[in-house]
Amino acid sequence: MSRTRLSEQDGGKTVELHAGDKLEVSLKGNPTTGYQWEMAAVDAAILKLVGEPEFNPDSDALGAGGKVTLRLKAVAAGQTTLQLIYHRPFENVPPPKTFKATVVVK
Repeated sequence: MSRTRLSEQDGGKTVELHAGDKLEVSLKGNPTTGYQWEMAAVDAAILKLVGEPEFNPDSDALGAGGKVTLRLKAVAAGQTTLQLIYHRPFENVPPPKTFKATVVVK
């Protein structure tokens, strides 16, 4: 079982995993502004979100931005697109940021 980490620079890439492997996606974010990273598309039979996204601020300053980490687990063989959107769930506007990667589970 291995762990693969992705960040903004990995958007658009294809990642190969094996069943049981863990995938961490760490993206810049600031939940204090109402924005959150959310799964917009993924085949949950192949790749499953584990727990809640975790926020680590860059500093102790009130309202500081930082990194939001989503943890996923490869559960079965197949291929899926992992698409995340950064948005305010209460606003009906296009997300200002998106992240997309292709995940192949062997």
